[in-house]
Amino acid sequence: MPDRYLESLACPLPLDIAHMKDAGEITLALELIDRRLAMPLPQMLKTRLEAERALLPRLAERYPMTHEQLLFSIRQHVPSFSEQELSQLMDDGKLDFIYVDGARRYHEDTVASLLKTEPSLRKRSDLPDAGKSTLDGVISRMMDHDVVFRCRLRATTRVRSHEPDTLYRIHMPLAARSMQQSPAEDVESSLLLVSCDAEDAPQRTALLEASLRSAPEFTFEYTYTQRPRYVDPLDEELRGPIYPDARPVCPEDLAEQLPHIAFTPYLRSLAREIQGTETDPVRLARRFYDFITCNVRYAFMRPYLLMESGAEYCAVNLRGDCGIQALLFITLCRISGIPARWQSGLAAEPGDVGSHDWAEFYSERLGWLPVDCSYGGGGRRAGSDLRWNFYFGNLDPWRMVANRTYFAPFAPEKKYPRVDPYDNQRGEIETERRGLRQGEFSTRYEMLWHEETESKK
Repeated sequence: MPDRYLESLACPLPLDIAHMKDAGEITLALELIDRRLAMPLPQMLKTRLEAERALLPRLAERYPMTHEQLLFSIRQHVPSFSEQELSQLMDDGKLDFIYVDGARRYHEDTVASLLKTEPSLRKRSDLPDAGKSTLDGVISRMMDHDVVFRCRLRATTRVRSHEPDTLYRIHMPLAARSMQQSPAEDVESSLLLVSCDAEDAPQRTALLEASLRSAPEFTFEYTYTQRPRYVDPLDEELRGPIYPDARPVCPEDLAEQLPHIAFTPYLRSLAREIQGTETDPVRLARRFYDFITCNVRYAFMRPYLLMESGAEYCAVNLRGDCGIQALLFITLCRISGIPARWQSGLAAEPGDVGSHDWAEFYSERLGWLPVDCSYGGGGRRAGSDLRWNFYFGNLDPWRMVANRTYFAPFAPEKKYPRVDPYDNQRGEIETERRGLRQGEFSTRYEMLWHEETESKK
């Protein structure tokens, strides 16, 4: 999807089209869009309607579950779950839904989100405990020692319904050079490895090519090293830079990035309200962190491509996944004159590897420091002040950083629109004729081996 489409999402829809969309009258909304596009329009509004014309059908696809199907799916894990409990979740604003053709439909990840964020449901379910007690151990070690974590990661990607005589081009995320990470070494693939992007690329990728004639599944692996530092950012005597090799501040670190990092009137007002009389950038960043970790509930989200403003959505609805929370933190910082930026890739813990996003902020006293509102908020909800305080200014070593900039291009560029234009964690695939859509391929990760070494501070 062209960048101009994504930036236009900051433009509101005409009222009649917005009403039809909100009511779930997708067919009527598309008809109204077509009529409006036949008229002379300002360029941004025209682009907004073109984007909505392309995105609206995808939105309905991500909300397939009826009320009855949702109740059945929850009971698969929590047999005693009642209709009354489901109504209570709705009243408490904990269910993500839209209307499709006049009927309420729920997000495809609703059950997984509830089982992750509702401790009482998790305890009653047939799933294992999702606690993060192992994090407390590594955090304690980091407080006493400098920890170096080295591991080898393997990605296994499967293309569903592949075409045997077609050349596939695969853009796989690759460990980049960042302030706490050494770049990927010993890169190997079961397919032809055409090229690897520069070590400091904004969104680093490796380009693979193959016909997939023999099998629709391939592997891609590499080794990388994490060297995180532990600090107490609120220690006034501490001086940095903590990470001397961090990328310098640039104008983009204080700028809007429409549609998701937008300096809206509401977010400007919220930033001022949280700031109060605080002038120190580190303590102000902590106030933003506390607001998010104390008030925003974790929830799986629809693809960001289908959202109009991620940061404002988070601040209004007080819900969001790791990336949406990071976008709100970045936006509040930038509005207040604190440089902030995106970092993401994987939370790569032994035995548990998944996509994850977080943020960084800058101060003259300490330089760049990481912030993970999602893990910090999870620690607070679990009653762990250790984790809550740790993830302001620190990260555990179980990370793989591939993306150092939000909404950045690949090199070489992808020919067709990306599944996720903002980020890259599971790879992007295309042929000469088209780009593969979400659901046409899947990627899973495993840590092949890891080693941790320590040295006294």
